[in-house]
Amino acid sequence: MTFDIDKQTTKDLELFPEKRNDKSIFSVYNRTATIGGRDLLLEVFSSPVSDLNFLQNRKEEINFFFNNDCSIKLNSGQLDYIEYYLRNQRVPLKDNIIDATVDGVRNKLKPDSDYHTISEGILHIIRLLNKLDLFIEEARAFPIPKILDNDLEKLKTFISSKSLKKVLLQSQVLSFSQINYRDFVVRINSKNAFRDALDTVYKIDILQTLSQLMKKDGFTLPEYSSDPKTSFEVIDAIHPLLSLPIPNSFSFKQDTNLCFITGPNMSGKSTFLKTIGLMVYHAHLGFPVPAKKLSISLFDGLFTTINLTDNLNLGYSHFYSEVKRVKDLVIKINTDRKLFIIFDELFRGTNVKDAYDASLMIISALAKIRDNLFFISTHILEIAETIDNKDSIMFRCFESELINLQPVYDFKLKEGISKERIGLLIIKNESIFEILDEIVRKQNK
Repeated sequence: MTFDIDKQTTKDLELFPEKRNDKSIFSVYNRTATIGGRDLLLEVFSSPVSDLNFLQNRKEEINFFFNNDCSIKLNSGQLDYIEYYLRNQRVPLKDNIIDATVDGVRNKLKPDSDYHTISEGILHIIRLLNKLDLFIEEARAFPIPKILDNDLEKLKTFISSKSLKKVLLQSQVLSFSQINYRDFVVRINSKNAFRDALDTVYKIDILQTLSQLMKKDGFTLPEYSSDPKTSFEVIDAIHPLLSLPIPNSFSFKQDTNLCFITGPNMSGKSTFLKTIGLMVYHAHLGFPVPAKKLSISLFDGLFTTINLTDNLNLGYSHFYSEVKRVKDLVIKINTDRKLFIIFDELFRGTNVKDAYDASLMIISALAKIRDNLFFISTHILEIAETIDNKDSIMFRCFESELINLQPVYDFKLKEGISKERIGLLIIKNESIFEILDEIVRKQNK
């Protein structure tokens, strides 16, 4: 079962770089040893699911490498050369002594780069397959998850096949006939089986990478609730792109489905909402998360509205883009699916009165909708005083402390509603009014 997510959410959570060298969440996880592993990781990272069995299997595979002293030391240069060899456009060498002799003598008389690539590629393949054979024996000393065991069994069967046994007879220098035979086996006779073997290597590269995130960075695997009621609890979650992140915890209490967040500017609301979104997304990948603990029920989709912009191509103002976004998500909610939805600053693109009235109506309605979970932040503190359905709403806030007329933030989530209004103070502290006064004085001279 696929997990629904859209471009706005992907952009809000900074899952992938928009430009070269941009920091992104993918870059946090992209520590594979091989290019093939990186490419497969990107594919997996882009494919969240809501299938509990699939996610539990992935967790077990990651845990195998986390819990056991068993790994393959992958050589990126070796795998890159093998891929380069497999992409070679030269017709595969023929497996007979006459053609082998002709190819070899011709190469000696006039060195051929393709022939060199083939002979070197074959040597790299021999070393890799022997390394994999040793790893399989090592891995079988531990309890292996079923899916991973199936992959290793296929790999072992391939390596032990009659044609491969002859290929693996390694020597420092291969004869002409040995080169031709091995090229024929790899690129013709066992082409698909060898591609599957490489895919297994890249999968292992990913699993080892994710286990290292747990060992070195303290990431943990999510726990999944099988209860039909929606649930979410996270302990000491951090945003992985911050250099000095502040951990925060949150859990929905029974019969609550909406978290209403208030707080002054720059206090950490948006970062917290992004962190929550990442917890949900990574849980539906079966990946380790940057938190001490995450317990979550499975959802059918995740949608955020954090950095929404106007759409000049369609002639939409910022406010109308917000209205369209809310409407689109309400329609999705109406399809009887379990969704996790995050709004940061509802209706910031209109006047305060309209924003207040619209936000109050939307929040009061969402609080009545079960089987979906909502996070909503706002600067309009008055909403909290008049909102309906308070029993299903949890009120949380971020606060600051004024020290020498400067706001100091601890970025910690607290219970309650923030009453702070420091936006004007921040403006004053930047001396904007003094700069404007100076400009006016100069003009009036």
